[in-house]
Amino acid sequence: MPVELAPRMTARFFGLVLLFVALPRLHGEPVILSGLLKDLASEEFVKRERAQANLLAWALENPKPAIPKLLSVSRDDDDPEVRKRALGVLKALGDADYLSDGQGYLGILMQEEPLEAAQDGKVRFGIRILQVMKGSPADLAELKIGDLIVSLDGEAWEQMGAVTAFSESIAAKKPLVEVVLMVSKAQVEPIAIPIKLGKRPTPDLRVGGDLGQLEEQAKERHFKQWLKKHEEE
Repeated sequence: MPVELAPRMTARFFGLVLLFVALPRLHGEPVILSGLLKDLASEEFVKRERAQANLLAWALENPKPAIPKLLSVSRDDDDPEVRKRALGVLKALGDADYLSDGQGYLGILMQEEPLEAAQDGKVRFGIRILQVMKGSPADLAELKIGDLIVSLDGEAWEQMGAVTAFSESIAAKKPLVEVVLMVSKAQVEPIAIPIKLGKRPTPDLRVGGDLGQLEEQAKERHFKQWLKKHEEE
């Protein structure tokens, strides 16, 4: 029976991370108080956008002083634009925390099948992709229906149970960990495909429903709990 590894994982967070890496490194709470927060209320849209991005870059490196200040600003600032953007930074921090733990996921339905005997005479098993979840890590890596996975991080499968072993290996890894799959496409020689894992939003994916919606719901639940925890500190 096909096994579902996990729901859709969008590229949105990864795109944000790439953007912020390119921004100047900012240090010191005075920078937030005198510069970035002030620029959140700028009449220039570009300046507001840049200030929010730089504020997040600083907060990712300095969460301990940043989070309490952002919580205060998001609740109490007189300017609704500043409150909204401060909350946006908090949401991005919460999403980063969401991805810091949990089970890894790839985003495919699959079944195993025996391969032709290798040169050493041993029979091996591969994993045939039956479905790729839209927006998942597998989708972003351009895995396709019909592709055949023959190894995970150099480990091949020499006995039945490849799907179970593969699923357990993926779930045992953390989100954002990079794995390397050897994949045969259209019966050609396998090629190495590196993939950064996403996060499984629910332990049991057999519940059904829209996978993207499951992910968004999981992230929203996590953000509410994350906010509550920091508000109580």
